[in-house]
Amino acid sequence: MARDAGGLVTMRIWLAVACVVAASVCAADDPKSVSPYAATPDSVVEAMLKLASVGPSDYVIDLGSGDGRLVIAAAKQHGASGLGVDIDAKLVEIARRFAARDGVQDRAQFVVQDLFETDVRRATVVTIYLLPTIMDRVGRKLRAELSPGTRVVVHDFPLPGWRIDRVTSFDVPEKRDYTFNERATLYLYTVPPR
Repeated sequence: MARDAGGLVTMRIWLAVACVVAASVCAADDPKSVSPYAATPDSVVEAMLKLASVGPSDYVIDLGSGDGRLVIAAAKQHGASGLGVDIDAKLVEIARRFAARDGVQDRAQFVVQDLFETDVRRATVVTIYLLPTIMDRVGRKLRAELSPGTRVVVHDFPLPGWRIDRVTSFDVPEKRDYTFNERATLYLYTVPPR
């Protein structure tokens, strides 16, 4: 059955709205949840790690790690080690299984924890894909706890008041279905001296 372009666009918008509402409802089940789960596309994961120049000496902490793909990629493809933090126990269990499947469970750890209660001082790189409504609070936490020189890479929603070192933007068509936009924008920051 053929559809006109307007009908197809309307159908995609309704599908995207349904996905966002479903994710918000799931997140609302946990009073500590500050952001619905949205998988970071693999192309964005690799771009984030590349932008931060992640290497074997790095310890990456991903706040809101979902299925663990970022920390796993840091370990598997860049030789780093790291920690994924998520409030959703089911996602943390999935991340642990994926790390074991990929043979990096010794370097890619995952915990069920509120990101605001997570000790991030060990990080040399922090990665974030969270909603803009909490980015100011996240930024205050990172500024207070991270060592000077720590790199922070943020997907789509910048840290208010932080000086941006680099910005990169590129098309990611798979994002269109859940964000209404197929552009990914990444922001790199370096924690300044105190």
